[in-house]
Amino acid sequence: MDLTRHNQARRQLDHALTALAGTTPGRRRYIAAAAREYLAQVDYQRLPVGYDQPIYGDWANRADAYEMRGGRTVAGMLGLSVRPADEHLPTTMRAIISAVDGPIDRLAEIARTSGAPAVVALAYILGGAR
Repeated sequence: MDLTRHNQARRQLDHALTALAGTTPGRRRYIAAAAREYLAQVDYQRLPVGYDQPIYGDWANRADAYEMRGGRTVAGMLGLSVRPADEHLPTTMRAIISAVDGPIDRLAEIARTSGAPAVVALAYILGGAR
């Protein structure tokens, strides 16, 4: 990837994560769910809407997933200026999902390794209630 394209990808990713951090927890979950829908088609885990077989061209598959599987929703909610077949969008979507799921994954790991999941859950609830 040339430097200009790398910089574009980095700016897109930085913008998405910054915008995501400024949203409410409910909106973050909604955005992550839309990102999962988009990636399910891009990664060929789900068929395109209304099709009985995958779209094998990456460009066309990304464009269809953008329009039909949540890509437009994520872009609109985060203010991303992207084209439907943007080659960097799948990476940005993966980063969004990781950013949303990261704290939950860390809590689950702490609960598992501590042997006291109820205490970890109670601490999380009390910490969020402040």
